[in-house]
Amino acid sequence: MKENLLQMPLFAGLNGEELDRLFQRIVFQTRSFGTNALVVSQGEECKSLMILTEGVVKGEMSGADGRSLKIEDLHAPAVLAPAFIFGKKNRYPVSIISYSEAHFIVVPRNELLALFQYNASVLQNFLGMISSRAQFLSEKLQFHSFKSLKAKLAFYLFEEADGRTNFKLKHSQNELAELFGVARPSVGRTMMQLQEEEIVDIRYKQVKILDLSKLAQACNE
Repeated sequence: MKENLLQMPLFAGLNGEELDRLFQRIVFQTRSFGTNALVVSQGEECKSLMILTEGVVKGEMSGADGRSLKIEDLHAPAVLAPAFIFGKKNRYPVSIISYSEAHFIVVPRNELLALFQYNASVLQNFLGMISSRAQFLSEKLQFHSFKSLKAKLAFYLFEEADGRTNFKLKHSQNELAELFGVARPSVGRTMMQLQEEEIVDIRYKQVKILDLSKLAQACNE
């Protein structure tokens, strides 16, 4: 577990002995969840920092119409909702569901403040995580501002390409359907549309950008 924690941005720059000393000075709990378990509910109060030490979970947002939209996957080691623990409205914006058996270290808010006082590097790392999170959410908001599925998929491919003409998709069509909040066949049809327009060529998860300018134009449709 210690090896996983040392890989986290929150504890960047610390060694194993320093990490041991820090956790000896605070009170924390450990919690475990099975596969497909509800870890936290959307709207639940965020009173502790939950550190995922093992496993994979997903963040899922439910709308008023009952439909769910997957926001992201989190692979250990990771921290749940670091930007909300000290917020005025400190409630989880999404539900967290485990993909696999998941293990957590749970640090209460007052103990987290003590941790910051004991080590300024951890505080600086935490602030950096919040800043990065704000950037991620800004990009996510931009993504969901696209009205058509074609524009969303085009923007996703454009971002994944990152200047390359050949790359491998990180997500399956099922995962993309969750990400876009649509049915899987809709993703398949939109991929076919982009291929028929000779914008991209997609075989299994391997993507080749045929016309980058057309792909950029499709982002605005």
